[in-house]
Parts: sequence; structure tokens; C-alpha cells
Amino acid sequence: MLKILVYSFILAVAIHATVLEDKVQSIVGNQNFQTHKGLIEFLLKDESKFIRNDKIEYLKLFEVLQQNGLLNLRLNNPTDIKIEFKMVSKNIKAYKILNDTLQSLGIRYFFTNRMTQNTQNELLWNIVFKAEYMLDPVVFIKELRLNNCRVNDLVIKDAYNWYYEIEFDNSRLSKAIKIEKNEKVRFQKPLRAFFLQVDDIKQLQVISRNLNNWYPHIVFFDKDLQVLGVIKKDREYKGIKTKVPVGTRYVKVTDLYNLINIKRGLTIIVR
Repeated sequence: MLKILVYSFILAVAIHATVLEDKVQSIVGNQNFQTHKGLIEFLLKDESKFIRNDKIEYLKLFEVLQQNGLLNLRLNNPTDIKIEFKMVSKNIKAYKILNDTLQSLGIRYFFTNRMTQNTQNELLWNIVFKAEYMLDPVVFIKELRLNNCRVNDLVIKDAYNWYYEIEFDNSRLSKAIKIEKNEKVRFQKPLRAFFLQVDDIKQLQVISRNLNNWYPHIVFFDKDLQVLGVIKKDREYKGIKTKVPVGTRYVKVTDLYNLINIKRGLTIIVR
């Protein structure tokens, strides 16, 4: 029995090492891998740093490759780059998180090449954009982690075509402003719609500042960003008080026409 256990352990380690080396070879390219094979084997010798629960820790792996000059993201010329995403569950929320993450990394102008949903209820989204650098996986994965998202798989199909499988099961919206029950918050001039995170509230009150011309537009979402209710008013309001739909986790507060109408900010109270 002991021999079987030892053999199984050795086999598991060997499989992990092979999987890890194969992944690194696909990332850095075959020629680069062969040139720096000794260094790569040294960097990967403690495979437990890079594999946890039989899944590759891509952030740690790419950090090590980048720190040791083994990751080249620069392209020769501005080139059409294709990124394929598979979003595991929570489709609407996943799309918002991913879109916001790309925007925060400066990728604002891209073309959606394809967006479909497979039989497992996973969203497949392919985008194309022109750049001189490939999307930095270290920065990208760190941004995703802020939203509690995990990269399950990453495949480099070629120099200009990368594939990410991202899990959103336990995701959260890191950029949502958390407001506690019975809290009153004064918001200044908005650059975008106010996006709030709330828990177990029953009433929302919004007060417009003097000299604003606020036309209320309020949307209530559940934890998966399914819309629970919408308020739209086509006349000016100085304030509004409303019941909150059961199950509300996020609230968007903005102006129906233009943010310039609330340039002096809003005061929001939740109860």
C-alpha cells in the first residue's frame, strides 16, 4: 500500500510538472523555451507555488515569467489583437465586470467579433482591438481579482490571439460604492452614473442639490445584475423617495438625459 501511495504521489508530481512546462512553452514559444529551458526548470522547480487544487495559478506564473524577462508582450507594429473570453456563469454581471476591467486598462475601443451563449449557460465573447502591446495578463488578472474573479484557463493560440476562461461564481463589483443601512452619503459631481451596493434595505431617498435639473433615472438590480425595477421621470425633481424591491443588491442612480443635470451632486439615504 505504501509503495502504491508513493508511486501515485510521484506520478501526480510528474503530471503537474509536465502540464506546467507545456503551459509555459505555449506562453513563451518553443524557441524561447528551448533557449531558456534551464532557467525555466529552475523557476518552476517548486510546482506547488503554481498549481493549487489541480489548477494553475496564472497570476503567480505570469509574474515569475515577467520578472525574469520571459514574457514579451510588445508587437512589431500596431496589430489587430483578438481576445476570446469564456465567462463561467453570472452572464450579465460577468459581462459588466469584464467590460469595466477592459475600460480601466485603457482598452476602450474594441469590436465585438462574436458573442454567444453555449449549452452550459456560459457566455462566449470575442473582441478585436488594435494595439502595439498584447493585453498584460498580470495587470488584467489582478484587476479581475479585485472583483473576486478567477482565471481558470489561459491559452495562447498565437501571438495575436489569446483565450481566457474566467470564473465569476463568487464575483462582486469592486467599483460599486457600498452604502450601509441608515447611511446618508453626499456625492459630488459625477463622472458616470452612481452605482451603489446595498444590503437588505427597504427605502431609498435621493435629494438633488440646488441649481441641479434632475430627471430621475434609477435602476434596481439583484446580486446577479438582473433588473428588479426601474424608475424614469421625464420632468425635473428636487428629490424622490421610493420603496426598494426585495432582493436588491445594486442600485444605479443617474439622470435620464445627461449627467450635466446633476453636476452639483446628489445626496442619497438608504433605510
